[in-house]
Amino acid sequence: MPSRSSQDALESAIVETEAEPNTASLNSKKALWAFLVLCYSTGPVSSMVASYVPAAILSAANLLGHQQGSDKPCPRRGGNITCLVRFGGGEIDYASFTLYLKAISRTTEGVVAIFTAGVADYSNYRKTMMIASIVLFGALALPFAALTGDSYSQLTALSVLYCLVVTVQGVYTIIEGSYIPIFMRATGWFQETPIAPVAPGRQGSSPWTTGVSVSVLAMVSSNLGALTALIIGVILVYGRGSASSGGFDNYFLAVTIAGCITIVFALVGHFLLPSVQGKELRPGENVLVLPIKGWFRLLRDAPHYSEAFKLCIGWILWNTGYTNHLTLMTALFLEVTGFSSSSGVYSVWSFTSVIFACMGSLGFLYLYPRLRLPVKSWAYLFLAVNSLCVLWGCIGISNAVTIGYKHQVEFWVAQVLFMSTSSALRSYNRALYSSLIPKGFEAQFFGLEVTLDLATGWINPLVMGAIQDRTHNLRFPMIPNLLLMLVGTVLYFLVDIPKGIEEAKLTRL
Repeated sequence: MPSRSSQDALESAIVETEAEPNTASLNSKKALWAFLVLCYSTGPVSSMVASYVPAAILSAANLLGHQQGSDKPCPRRGGNITCLVRFGGGEIDYASFTLYLKAISRTTEGVVAIFTAGVADYSNYRKTMMIASIVLFGALALPFAALTGDSYSQLTALSVLYCLVVTVQGVYTIIEGSYIPIFMRATGWFQETPIAPVAPGRQGSSPWTTGVSVSVLAMVSSNLGALTALIIGVILVYGRGSASSGGFDNYFLAVTIAGCITIVFALVGHFLLPSVQGKELRPGENVLVLPIKGWFRLLRDAPHYSEAFKLCIGWILWNTGYTNHLTLMTALFLEVTGFSSSSGVYSVWSFTSVIFACMGSLGFLYLYPRLRLPVKSWAYLFLAVNSLCVLWGCIGISNAVTIGYKHQVEFWVAQVLFMSTSSALRSYNRALYSSLIPKGFEAQFFGLEVTLDLATGWINPLVMGAIQDRTHNLRFPMIPNLLLMLVGTVLYFLVDIPKGIEEAKLTRL
């Protein structure tokens, strides 16, 4: 188990060194701004996929469903009456609809991630792969404006588009994440010893500072893109009114506009971001079999990168609990506030969610160098707040308990706490993980995070959907999310960061 002194040592483990030749082009403000433009481009559609699209699907499922045992329509507010909707060859609880879609989309995302991560490190077209995936990401958002009808065919079309967008999102997420360690190596890398003092006056240019800064600024830039799209959504909702009975016609128009913004800024970023040279293929290797061979080598050498794997698995468990809790909170918020009357309220909810996420990441960037806490203390703080927010929902499972996301004010307080700490933890994870990745395998290791998520990523929504089908209480499915976060916290505790840095220097793959 890592000692306290070994964790404190990370604060003095980094000094400036010469930039590596193949990454030197990224050691400039122009390259950073170009990267941030690309991160901004992903924000508009990403925010729509995280908020408006699932809410619209949930609203449509509620509108098309019927009360159990009768043909009566489902209530648009309150969750005491069981509401069933067609799914495949049977019927399920309407609130399970998005959970099952999430399970399907995470599975396809993981499969595509295997190929992406397997070839991206070898390609001199890493930038082109990322741009192409972002443009496709935006293009898939364009048809949403036409899907405003209230029919099962429209619901099916929404569901298919949602799964496709989430799948493509996994591609650019991997390649975007792989740029963080590349930016760090453009600044320099770690000295031979993890206890070397930081050079006086040079902390601002250290690789760790660079990694944290790039990770946070990338997150904030994406959130600014999200705010742009959400502002458009708020203007449309309050300015145009609602034409469809579900009240999401304006949201769909906002999704389409977000797709246009994503495509335009992705093309701008393509001309600004420098290209990075990939690894050379080994003699006799075929690019088509690289993904399979690469994953076999990675799993074979897992013991040599034990700390990176422990952090990766802990990150995955937390991220699964985090993303699925957001899905449940969306459904619960709409259920408590009402589908018909909450169109404007939900716009504000989505808008403030991104604002608090920006505040959390920027707060971490500001406080980290000033508080001088042991580096893992930040993870413990963020994880504790996240777990508390999920636990609060579990407390409300009993009808006899009057708290547990049963009043609007609880949602707003939880949003401040949950979104700020979650965003900060995501920035933290990407920077810390980058410091444990061996040179030349950036996309492979960031793809590992997505690929290993194949297990928890689709199983957990499936489990939550089954729980919801049987309990018809959106607070019950929060229990597995809480368990995932607690187990993830244990793995964070077991990670020895200085040891992981040393492991990353010895490239064995």
